[in-house]
Amino acid sequence: MIATWNVHRTLDRLVDDVMRDVTGTAFGSAQARAFELPLDVRTTDDEIVLECDVPGLTQDDLEIHVEGRTLTLKGHRAYRGNADDKVWLGRRYGAFQRTFNLPELTDAEGMIASLDAGVLTLRIPKRPEAKPRRIAIGTGSGAGSMKQLGEDGS
Repeated sequence: MIATWNVHRTLDRLVDDVMRDVTGTAFGSAQARAFELPLDVRTTDDEIVLECDVPGLTQDDLEIHVEGRTLTLKGHRAYRGNADDKVWLGRRYGAFQRTFNLPELTDAEGMIASLDAGVLTLRIPKRPEAKPRRIAIGTGSGAGSMKQLGEDGS
């Protein structure tokens, strides 16, 4: 029996090897095909801000749940074309979910969510005791001569 060379299989293997070296994930693997939810997280003195790219999605396509210290973002992007169309799909469709463990310093009850121009923004306030503050240095040895300064330094 003569084995035939399959150029497509060879190229697929080559691409998978390169992608695995670069990303740690093979290009055609289930992990690589999973719906991605790109996001940024930043911290200020007052809050943690999470911004997620969700282009084309509406408020009805998204769910936000908090249970204890666990924040879960869920959503679904539906394919809006005709099932009989012959298409090449470059965007991801289907359900997605991301879960985050919120730090103890956050106040999940005060969380605010907004959706604008395809960006979902979550603002999670920090509890007052977690906010930075300036401590005054008193003179003398008595505790009565020391006081804590407010946020404005007075």
